[in-house]
Amino acid sequence: MSSSFQKIAVIGTGVIGTGWTLRFLANKKTVFVFDPKSEQKKFLLNEIKRARNSIKKYYKISNFSIKKLYFVNTIKEAVKYADLIQENAPENENVKKKIIKEISKWAKPKAIIASSSSGLLPSRIQLVCKNPERFIIAHPFNPVYLLPLVELVKGRKTKYTYINKSKLFYQSLGMQTLILKKEIEGYLSDRLQEAIWRESLHIIKENLASTEDLDKAIINGPGLRWALMGNFLTFHLAGGKNGIE
Repeated sequence: MSSSFQKIAVIGTGVIGTGWTLRFLANKKTVFVFDPKSEQKKFLLNEIKRARNSIKKYYKISNFSIKKLYFVNTIKEAVKYADLIQENAPENENVKKKIIKEISKWAKPKAIIASSSSGLLPSRIQLVCKNPERFIIAHPFNPVYLLPLVELVKGRKTKYTYINKSKLFYQSLGMQTLILKKEIEGYLSDRLQEAIWRESLHIIKENLASTEDLDKAIINGPGLRWALMGNFLTFHLAGGKNGIE
């Protein structure tokens, strides 16, 4: 799977933004990084140093170079040449709107603007975006440089051509893309995780188990199975010859 996107902007280098940066660099992309907090540069460089050997092994590469990594001082500098902008601001709609508005002001007209939101609605955020048809949600999972899933969510004004281009790009990074049929708060994977979380809190409230018991119940049982197959395939195979029927 290939993609013509070579220049990427990363806005915000917390845990998620740093994870994206590591994945982009491992795939030999040119990455322009902006974060208003100067201390995040040190955090990112420390993470590169810490994860370097794991990344080389995971991506089967002999060298993990940061020669294509550029730290810049403004959003404008970060996005002006980028084919795709990965925004990683805190999970706050007003904060994201402010940043997306600034990004879209300086980005190339057809550059994809992808937010790493984990639950916000793209239709609301893209209201402030110049050329809103190119705005999407691209929700990854931590650590981004290791876990392959990315949920792609379009807003009401998003054109499907940008979803398709995003799909090809993220797949070129070795990721598994999951395109939602329609936008919904929390998307898919987080809603499934939340369901387990709610039931876990109910069990604890009823004093039926400890937190350690509940973690063991997942780690040593269905968690191992879930690494290979989801609930539907599990129940289908458990049904024998007739499957889930």
